[in-house]
Amino acid sequence: MKNVFYTLVVCSVFSVTAQSPVAAIQSKLASKNLLVDITLAGSTLIAVGERGHILLSSDGEQWQQANVPVNVLLTSVDFKNDKVGFATGHDATLLKTTDGGFNWSVSNYQPELDKPLLDVKVIGDNVIAVGAYGLFLQSFDAGQTWQDSFQDELLIEDDRLYLNDLKEYEPDVYQKEKQFMLPHFNNINVVGEQLFIAGEAGFLAKSDKDGEDWQIIETDYFGSYFSIINVDDSQFLAGLRGNLFKSEDQGDSWQALDTGVKATINSAYHYKNVTYFFANSGNIFYTSNNTDINDYELDDGKAVMSGVVFNGFLYLATEAGIKKIALSEFTSNKARD
Repeated sequence: MKNVFYTLVVCSVFSVTAQSPVAAIQSKLASKNLLVDITLAGSTLIAVGERGHILLSSDGEQWQQANVPVNVLLTSVDFKNDKVGFATGHDATLLKTTDGGFNWSVSNYQPELDKPLLDVKVIGDNVIAVGAYGLFLQSFDAGQTWQDSFQDELLIEDDRLYLNDLKEYEPDVYQKEKQFMLPHFNNINVVGEQLFIAGEAGFLAKSDKDGEDWQIIETDYFGSYFSIINVDDSQFLAGLRGNLFKSEDQGDSWQALDTGVKATINSAYHYKNVTYFFANSGNIFYTSNNTDINDYELDDGKAVMSGVVFNGFLYLATEAGIKKIALSEFTSNKARD
């Protein structure tokens, strides 16, 4: 998940809150406004962003706006296959599509929580959405039913003891307090045979692929992490002010890499032998050897939120809409060491 200009009881099926969402309005300028994430569903590009905008394109040139039942800022999108996908957003919004992204339905919408969902990961029928203050929604049946879980094993020890006392002696206070005790979960991703969550204040945790048993990984950085990605035998962890770290032992230890620019890294993406890190101020850091970091700069200096390769181009979701760059540009004079 992304650095966007920004009940806790197990249940089987979510329902929409009494405060019903308002559908996204069709806009001719949707492809030029803030977009936060972009991915592929089969051979179709799909991007999500502000005001509930979800855009589709089969050629990267013409963009069609999907039918979306919410008008909140959408933060991430991921697909199981070319038909079934999920998107997250503010107001604890979770959407699902079964027709390749043309039409979406609400799986969860809880503005009263005042918490955004920030990222979603689909691993077969296992779908996990994470967000602010430890918000954690999971489905084991491709979105047919959901569980809303509080990951108390990810609390620091003092907070865990405090909540345990409240749970025993003041259960009402316990329910209120625990809603804001966990850090923001910014990104969830598969790393080898495990799941990792990266979050605020140096938070990093890992689990098996079921996402049911989590443990904290201590790091030496105390700023926020926004992205973790696995590349071959290496792992990269990215965050505020251009901070980028590399691990070669499945996240047990981390080495700082020099990006040379203090631009917050919003997300990461790997294609063939190149790993891209999309950052603010128009920066795209990239490496082809997992060690040396290069920097490509957009002329307009707009924040780059996410990217995906399609038909020889790197398509970007940015604060100024869709942009594309020929892959050959990353070896031109515009890319600098």
